[in-house]
Amino acid sequence: MINDSLKVFMQVVDKNSFSKAAKALSLTQPAVSFQIHTLEQYYGTVLFDRVNRNISLTVAGELLLKYAKKMIQLQSEIENSIEDLTGTIKGKLVVGGSTTVGEFILPPLVGNFKKKFTQVDIRLCINNSKETERMVLNDIIDIGIIEGPASSEDLIKEKFIDDELVLVTSTNHPWASIDDISVFKLKDYPFICREKGSGTRHVIESTLKEVGFPLENLNVAMELGSTSAITAAVKNDLGMSIISKWAAREMVEEGLLSTTKLDETKFTRQFTIIMKKDKFRTHAIEEFLGFLNTDKLKRIAKD
Repeated sequence: MINDSLKVFMQVVDKNSFSKAAKALSLTQPAVSFQIHTLEQYYGTVLFDRVNRNISLTVAGELLLKYAKKMIQLQSEIENSIEDLTGTIKGKLVVGGSTTVGEFILPPLVGNFKKKFTQVDIRLCINNSKETERMVLNDIIDIGIIEGPASSEDLIKEKFIDDELVLVTSTNHPWASIDDISVFKLKDYPFICREKGSGTRHVIESTLKEVGFPLENLNVAMELGSTSAITAAVKNDLGMSIISKWAAREMVEEGLLSTTKLDETKFTRQFTIIMKKDKFRTHAIEEFLGFLNTDKLKRIAKD
C-alpha cells in the first residue's frame, strides 16, 4: 500500500490546507500535522512553507509530489499484475459525482457494483461539476461523472446518459395546478438556484440566455449548494427552482412537489464520464466503466 503519510501529503497539496485535508480524510488536524511532520523528519527537510494560515510547497515538497504521483501509478500497476495472476479484482476505487449525479444516480449504481465486486474498496465523493473535474485532474478521484461538458483537454470524456431539468414548485404554489407557463414569467416569484460552478446552474444560465432571458432577471431568493437543500426549500414555499428530473421524480411521485412545463423551452444536458488521459486503468476502474455502461440501460428502462 502507498504510505499513509504520502496520502495525507497529497491531500494537503490538493486542498492547500491542513484543516481541509483533515476533513476530506476524516482525520483530526493534529493527525494530519503529525503525518506531515513524520515525512519532514524522514526526509530531513521542510515540505511546506507555512506563513500565517497560508501554505505552499517548498522545492523539496515539489520534488516529493512528483515522485509520489509516480509511486501511486506504480502501486496500481503492481495491483493489476497481482490480480492478473490470482484472478481476483480488488483494490481501491474512488468515484466522484457532481451533486445531482452523486445524490440521485450514483449511490444505487455504486451499491450494485459493490455487491458484485466485494473485494473492491469503493468510495463516493460528491462535489459540484467544477470541483469534480479538478479532483480528477489531480488524481484525487479515479472516475468522475459530471453534469454537462468538461473544459480540460487533459480529460477523456464519454457520454453517460441524457438529462432534462424541470421547473418545480411546492404543491401550494399558484403554478402547481398550471400545465404550461411562459419562461419569461419566472421573474414573478422567488427563485432558488445552485451555486456558481454547479452544472445545473450552467445549464439554466445558458438556456435562459438563448431565449433572451438572462439569469439576472430572476428574482433569486437564495443560492444553495445541493439539490437536496433546494428541494427542501421549495417544498417549504421558500421559492421555486429548476432541477434535474432525477432529483424531482421521487418527491413529485410522493406529492411533495409539483412540476410545470415552461412553454417550449427545454433545459437539457448530458451527464459525462470523465477520466484523466494518462490515468493508469486498474481492473477495478475498467470493471466500473463497463458496469456503468451496462447498468445505466437497466436504470433508464425503468423510466
